[in-house]
Amino acid sequence: MISNLSAGLRTINLNDEKAEDSRSQHQQQTVIDQSRAESMNSKSQDSGNRITQYFTNLPKEGFTLFSHSSAPNGFKVAIVLSELGYPYKTLFLDFNKGEQRAPEFVSVNPNARVPALIDHNCDNLALWESGAIILYLCQKSLRETGVCDIYSDNPQDQAQINSWVFFQTSGHAPIIGQALHFRYFHDVNVPSAVERYTDEVRRVYGVLEMALAERREALIMELDIQNSANYSNGTTPLSQSKYFDHPVWLVGDSISVADLSFVPWNNVVDRIGINLKSEYPEVYKWTKHMMRRPAVVRALRGDT
Repeated sequence: MISNLSAGLRTINLNDEKAEDSRSQHQQQTVIDQSRAESMNSKSQDSGNRITQYFTNLPKEGFTLFSHSSAPNGFKVAIVLSELGYPYKTLFLDFNKGEQRAPEFVSVNPNARVPALIDHNCDNLALWESGAIILYLCQKSLRETGVCDIYSDNPQDQAQINSWVFFQTSGHAPIIGQALHFRYFHDVNVPSAVERYTDEVRRVYGVLEMALAERREALIMELDIQNSANYSNGTTPLSQSKYFDHPVWLVGDSISVADLSFVPWNNVVDRIGINLKSEYPEVYKWTKHMMRRPAVVRALRGDT
C-alpha cells in the first residue's frame, strides 16, 4: 500500500552515501525558499488566502482536521477519526506558503503546528496536540454512544491506555522526528546526534517489543493449554504455537488507541535505518495487523 504519508516523505534520501548531497540540496532549497518568501506572503494576501476563505464558511457539522502530507501525527488523528466513523475533512496545510502561521489557524492552535482539529458539532471547539485530540475523540464516542471499541469504559484500562498514548507522544514520536531531522535536514552533519537519537529510538522499540512479547507469551499459555507444559519447560519453543502470529495488543484483548497511536511513525521508521521485521519481530507483526485495518488504510491514503 502506498500511503499519502509515504508519498509525502518520498523525497527523503534513504541512501546514506548520498546524505551529504541531500544536505547540500536542502541548503540550496532554503535559499530558494527565502527568496520566494516575499512573493509567497503577497500571494497569501491577495483576496485572502485559502485558510481565511475556509474559516469564513466553516462546515456546520463533522470535523476539520488540519494536517500536512508528511506529518505522522496528523495521520494518527485521521486513523482514530476513521476508526470511530466520524465524518471529517482534512485540510493539508502548505508550509511553504506559511499557512500554519495564518491568524485563523493560530487561533485554533497557538503553537502553529499540526495536527489541529475543529469539532463543528460542539460550537467549533478547537483542539490541538495529537494525544489530547485522540483521547477527546474516544471520550466523545464513549459519552455519545456508551461504547468506544478503541478505548474502554473501565477506569483502570483507561489509565493503561493513556499511559501508552503519553509514552508515544512524548518518548516515541519526538525522538523519531529528531532522528529524521539530524539525518536528512540539519544544515550541519552531526553524526553523534544521528547516533544518539537512533539509539534512543531503538531503546523505545525495545520497550514495545518486550511488552508485546510478554502479551504473546501470556496469550499462548492461555489458549494453547495442551502444549503449555512444553512451553514452560522449554522443550517446545513458543514460535511453534499456532497462536504465534495471533494479534496481541498493549492493553487488554482488543486493539485500542494505545496501539493505533504508533502506526504512522512505525510506517516511516525505516527511513532512519531501523528494520522492524528483523530487529523487533513482535512490533512488526503488531504493526502489520494494524496496517491491514480498513480504517487505517483509508486514513493513510488521505481518504475522508
